[in-house]
Amino acid sequence: MVNNHAIVNIVNRITKENAPPCKKTLQKIVFLIQAKQIDLGCDYGIHFYGPYSADLDFAVRELSDEGILQIHYTPMEHLISVADTSVLEREPYNDAIVNEVIDEFAKDSPSELELLATSLYVYLQAKKDVSAVKLGVIKIKGNKYSEKRIDSAIDRLARTGYIAK
Repeated sequence: MVNNHAIVNIVNRITKENAPPCKKTLQKIVFLIQAKQIDLGCDYGIHFYGPYSADLDFAVRELSDEGILQIHYTPMEHLISVADTSVLEREPYNDAIVNEVIDEFAKDSPSELELLATSLYVYLQAKKDVSAVKLGVIKIKGNKYSEKRIDSAIDRLARTGYIAK
C-alpha cells in the first residue's frame, strides 16, 4: 500500500526546493528514495521512461480525485502540486533520508532523472554488477544517452551511495 501521506509531503518538499514536479520527476525521485530503503509502498518495473510504479501513478490520481493533490496538464507534462495544505499541517512528515534525496535530485531534469533511475534499476537487476550497467542502459534506452552521460550517471550514483564501484 502506497504511503499517501509521504507522497504528498514529497511533492510539497520538491515544490518548495524547485517547482512542482512532473509525473516523470516524481516517479524517479520516489524510486531513488525507495532505493535508500525507505518503503513507500511503490512496486517498480521498467517502462519506456525508466522505472515506473503503477501504484504511485494510481495513488497520485486518487489523491487528485480527493482534492489533496492537483495535476496541471500541459502539452509537455503533468505537473503535480499540493492542493490541500491542511494535510501537511495535521501530520508533519520529515525524514532525513527523503530530504537528502530530494535535495540531491529535485533540480535535475526529468531526462537526467530517467537516466539516473534507469542506471540504478539496471544495477539492482544485475545483482549489483556495476560493469553491466552501461550495456543494460543502452539495451533499454538505445542511443538516447551517450556512453559518457551513462558513465557520469554511474559516477553520480556511486558518489551518492547508490552504487558500489
